[in-house]
Amino acid sequence: MSRFLFRTSTLALAVAATACGGGSSNNDDDNSNLQPEPPVVDTRPEQCMEDPMNSGYCLVWQDEFSGDAIDSGKWAFEKNCVGGGNNEAQCYVDDIDNAWVAGDVLHIKAIREDASGPNRFDDDPQYDPNDTSGSGAYTSARLRTKGMGDWKYGRFEMRAKLPYGQGSWPAFWMLPTEGTYGGWPLSGEIDILEAVNLNVGGEDRVYGTLHYGDNWPSNVHTGEAYQIPGDLNPADDFHTYAVEWEEGEIRWYVDGDHYATQKADGWYTTAALENPNAPFDQTFHLILNLAVGGDWPANVNDTGIDESAFPQEYQIDYVRVYQCTEDFETGKGCASTDGEFVHNPGTQPPQAPDSEGDELVVFDGEVKPPYQWYTWAAFGDVGFEVVDAGADYGDVGQITYNTDQGIGFFQSEATYDLSGYTFVEFDLQVLAEPADAGAASLTYRADCVHPCSSGDYPLDMPPLNQWTHYQIPLLELEQGGLNSASVNTPFVISPGWDNQMSAVLQVDNVKLTK
Repeated sequence: MSRFLFRTSTLALAVAATACGGGSSNNDDDNSNLQPEPPVVDTRPEQCMEDPMNSGYCLVWQDEFSGDAIDSGKWAFEKNCVGGGNNEAQCYVDDIDNAWVAGDVLHIKAIREDASGPNRFDDDPQYDPNDTSGSGAYTSARLRTKGMGDWKYGRFEMRAKLPYGQGSWPAFWMLPTEGTYGGWPLSGEIDILEAVNLNVGGEDRVYGTLHYGDNWPSNVHTGEAYQIPGDLNPADDFHTYAVEWEEGEIRWYVDGDHYATQKADGWYTTAALENPNAPFDQTFHLILNLAVGGDWPANVNDTGIDESAFPQEYQIDYVRVYQCTEDFETGKGCASTDGEFVHNPGTQPPQAPDSEGDELVVFDGEVKPPYQWYTWAAFGDVGFEVVDAGADYGDVGQITYNTDQGIGFFQSEATYDLSGYTFVEFDLQVLAEPADAGAASLTYRADCVHPCSSGDYPLDMPPLNQWTHYQIPLLELEQGGLNSASVNTPFVISPGWDNQMSAVLQVDNVKLTK
């Protein structure tokens, strides 16, 4: 949607071990005086999933939805009107009209009706179940296994019939239980199945996706779409959707057809770039939900939400979790594939800043990777070019302001730990000052992903046509709010005058020093 060692009791593990296989020994000789030998346990369990590779996966958790109510020991309702963080139109509620079990099937129903509820996610420390500040134009349900079913590695499978219509967005997915590497998506997200707007203009694709990388807006997602052979639409009948997740690799399946793979060399979290398998090396839990609208479905196919298409039902026949008995620790050795799949290369982690000795150079006549120069202006414009300043400076960055509501900045796609540095240093020269020079000033700051900021650090305008060196203590920026362990923008400079006046600055030797 925008954790495997099964967490359970000792008794449950014993039951799972019994269900996963056993063995026996026969001895026809009369050795009644000898102690019996312990039974031989078959490491290839008897009651494992059947697949073309006879892989050795063993069923460790399941819900066949064969009762007359949702099993509260396996699933918990999330209740909020946050819009999923994607501007979705529904409130998630705990109501028999929106989620129930009947006919050996779990039904999740999205209904057109106004609702209100908490305007925070259920995991937010400030979440209040009695809050009604959030609102939605639809009601639906979102169920999760968090704290009751949490796994690291395995095969996760669902058989389901999907809803259709413009604005429908069913999903079967996984989120980290502990958030070891930080908030979304630093700790990852595994989308086993998603589909939007099925049967709208022939839409018949399903998607398998990973979310990872860095904090928004530097988050990354990579995945593949799949069309069921024979022009079959996932909204017309039941189909089986699964992922097999092992150390360093995740594979996607529909009706047993392995259609996509992603590997650890194509995912990362900036919270642990030194860990090649992070963030997909921790325990995750399962989520089932039906969203309405949102940034994805509302902007594709016929766009928006077709109110006449609702109510819609997401019908789930079963959810099953298997564990690889070949290697419980890594989940390896049970892969099923015919070799005909797309290997999605994913995304490489951003290049870390190259520091030499006690310096991290951001700009010295050219922008040093991973940083790039950007500008923003509410009106007017901010220009940037590299020019030859001559004398001792050579190539420098030249910034032209035709605004009082603009900034220029050096930024990287990812955040980096710069807490080991003591100063931010740069050289600055003013070539053309605002008409009201006496009222003019400049502001410097560093950023650690909005809304984290160092606050404004005022700079006096330097003398005209004279290079001035600035050395700003990182400690003062930290006291202003900067998280120096997570900086994506080490240099921001903006005008400090009150109306749209022009000015031209030059900057050089931007660096952090120890």
